[in-house]
Amino acid sequence: MIRLSVLLMALAGVVSLCGQNHYQPPRTYHCAFVETLVHIDGSGDDLAWQGVPWSEKFVDIEGSVRPEPYLDTRVKMIWDSSHLYILAHLDEPQVWATLRNRDDIVFHDNDFEVFIDPDRDGHDYFEIEVNPLNTIFDLFLSAPYRDGGPVLTDWDLKGLKTAIKVFGSLNDPADRDSCWMVEMALPLSGLSRKGRLPQPGAVWKINFSRVEYEILVREGQYQKQRNAAGKPLPEHNWVWSPQGIINMHYPEKWGYLLFDRGAVRAEVPADDAVIQHLYVLYHYLREYREEHGRYPRSLENHYKVNAVNYDCSYLATDTAYLLTLRKSGSPTSWSIREDGRVKVVTP
Repeated sequence: MIRLSVLLMALAGVVSLCGQNHYQPPRTYHCAFVETLVHIDGSGDDLAWQGVPWSEKFVDIEGSVRPEPYLDTRVKMIWDSSHLYILAHLDEPQVWATLRNRDDIVFHDNDFEVFIDPDRDGHDYFEIEVNPLNTIFDLFLSAPYRDGGPVLTDWDLKGLKTAIKVFGSLNDPADRDSCWMVEMALPLSGLSRKGRLPQPGAVWKINFSRVEYEILVREGQYQKQRNAAGKPLPEHNWVWSPQGIINMHYPEKWGYLLFDRGAVRAEVPADDAVIQHLYVLYHYLREYREEHGRYPRSLENHYKVNAVNYDCSYLATDTAYLLTLRKSGSPTSWSIREDGRVKVVTP
C-alpha cells in the first residue's frame, strides 16, 4: 500500500510534489455584472470600469520563493450577458514589439496572456496572447501538454475584440514610457461548452501571465539581452495566481473567476479541497509511473480531507487508472483519470 502522509503534507504546504514549490491556494476574483456599454479602446475609462477593483499585483510564476517582479501588473474584470471584459495595466519603461501576424508566436515578444478553463476539469481550455502591437495568438487545448493535449493554433475566438494603449511610444528607445494597457471583450458563447453561458454564481478557472524579456538598446533599436553563447536570456514569467512551477499549463493551479450579479455572490466551490487532493494523487501517481514504468497496484482505501473521511476507490492497469473519492454516506463522487481530467458526479 502507498502511504498518503506525504501527499497530505503536500496539501498543507509542507513539502512539494514532483519538484514543485510549496502549495499556495489559488487566487480569486469577484467579477461584477454590468449593463453599461464597454468601448474596447485600451483606455479603460468607460463608466463600466469605474469602481471596479484591480487584482493583486502579479507575482513570479514560481510564487514567493522567487523575487517579486520589478514591474507592476494588474487586471480587472467585468461581464455582461454576452462578454467577459478584461483590462490589464502593465508598467513598462520600454514598450516594444515585433510580431504582426495573427497566430505568430507572440510570447517571443513581451506579451500579456489569458488562460481560461470554463468547466474546471483541467481539459478543454483556451489561451489568448497579445503583444503591444495588438497581435493576437489564440489557441485551444483539449488537455495540458503533460497529458498529450494537441495544440490547436488554427482555433480563433470569433468576435474577440482587443485594443492596446501605450502610454509613451512604441518601439522608440529615445524616450522613457510609462505603461501599456490591454482591453479585451471575450464572447462568452465562444468560451462555453455547447454555448451554455455562465449564470450568476458561476465559477470558472482563469489565470494571467506576463512575459517580460531583458532588453538593451543597440544602434537605436531594442534588442534582447543575450548570454555568452549568444542566446537570449530567459524571459521573466509573472502571473496573477502563482503556479509553483515554470509552466502555465497546470490548470488546477489557476485562480477562480467568480461571476457575481446583484445579490448573487459566487463562491469558491466547497469541494475545492477534494479536487486539490485528487491532483496531489494524480501527480504522485504520474511520478510513480515514471520511476517504475507502471502505476501502483493499490492505494489506501480511505483518508481524510479537512478532517472529513473519504472512501477511495482505485482501479488501475499498468498504463491507466480511475481514482474516485466519495464522502462516507454521500452519493456524490469526485474522480480523476491518468490524463488528469476531473469529473464530479452528483446523482
